[in-house]
Amino acid sequence: MFATLDAVLADLDRRGELLRIPRSVDPKFELAAVLQAAQRADNRPVLFEKVKDTRFPVVSNVFGSYERVARVLGVEPSSVARRWAEIIEGRTALSGQMAEEVIPYEHVSIHDLPQLTFCEKDAGPYLTASVIVARDVETGRLNASYHRMQIIDDGELRCRLSPSGDLFRLHARGEARGEALPAVVLLGAPPPLMLAAAATVGPDLSEVEVAEQILGRHLPRVECKTAGLIVPAGAPVMIEGEILAGVRKPEGPFGEWMDYYVPVTDNHVFRVHRVLAQRNARFYAILAGSVEEVVLTAVPITGMVYQAVRRFVPTVRDVTCWPTIQFCVIQLKKQSEGQSRKAILAAFGAELNRILYCVAVDEDVNIRDVKDVLWAMSTRCRPDRDIFQISNVPSFARDPHQIHWGRVGIDATAPLEWPAEFERKRVPGIEDVRLGHYLKED
Repeated sequence: MFATLDAVLADLDRRGELLRIPRSVDPKFELAAVLQAAQRADNRPVLFEKVKDTRFPVVSNVFGSYERVARVLGVEPSSVARRWAEIIEGRTALSGQMAEEVIPYEHVSIHDLPQLTFCEKDAGPYLTASVIVARDVETGRLNASYHRMQIIDDGELRCRLSPSGDLFRLHARGEARGEALPAVVLLGAPPPLMLAAAATVGPDLSEVEVAEQILGRHLPRVECKTAGLIVPAGAPVMIEGEILAGVRKPEGPFGEWMDYYVPVTDNHVFRVHRVLAQRNARFYAILAGSVEEVVLTAVPITGMVYQAVRRFVPTVRDVTCWPTIQFCVIQLKKQSEGQSRKAILAAFGAELNRILYCVAVDEDVNIRDVKDVLWAMSTRCRPDRDIFQISNVPSFARDPHQIHWGRVGIDATAPLEWPAEFERKRVPGIEDVRLGHYLKED
């Protein structure tokens, strides 16, 4: 089981999948450009061994594919959505006891960390893989969620808390009493927590509990004394502090997940108490809008959709949101006409923020191959009958122009009435061909 980032990196290295960049890179733009080029090439995880003006190597794109996430979940890629649904249902009996770990950290400053600036018009350096952990004082549960954090100086970070998120709710409750919210930022959190923190699980379930379901046992804890919190242990870098009450300051612009810039807005302020780093720490970063952010955000969504669709269409096989979070594809074994539309409506009901387009396809379609999905849409969908629109459905909170309202459902499944006419052709032996073998003489 992959309980630490180092364990995942060691496994990737053993498989020959980890792309090491030995040449020194500039943290302003160059690192992001190399990372984007690597993702567009063969989408390997990247380790930048030397980054100018910092002693910390930078890691990214570890979770940039369904295949690599599947390894952390302990399943095949085709079972990721099903496994996530099981995790949310809490079916695993946890082993071991919850214990505190004593981990050797040293004190560093914010400016000792890599000062990564990603896009041309970004306001400055940002933390992009920051998992903020805070405690719900009413339930005692720990909340963990991702938030971009603009670096201002050694004592101040600025972050946006979404009004629909639990962290916003926890902060607002304390702010009403004039109290700051103690919090800890984890950079390079335990892999199960990195996956869980990307999920929307609601106030009755903790992302830490979800992470422990993934792992199958309790996560060890570490005490963060200046924040007064005991949080999951193992992150290479931790920032202790508090989100101030009654204070908002300009944050942004920032190139966010839809590949547009978020404008300057007055957002929350995180006061830094202290920064701790393990001696051989690797700093984690996520390129906003990249394949890694898509996968991290999409996996929990696919689990929710799979769970909802299965109630009405038990023959659902798999779900993915690919190549964008807004584009959902459902694979099912259709047994009656109309099932596809039921599945699509269930998907829209399960996730009301991100999914704008939902396509239903048959079992013989590879839902992670965009060309295959487009082939199904082109050959099995009658546009005037099999595409339907739902008007005036709001999307995520930050959509002032209502550009992302509405939903489109597409039934790209073959008619049951003529199965022989929709049987896909097949070249026998294609799965065994290794082209390099044929480029050599006998």
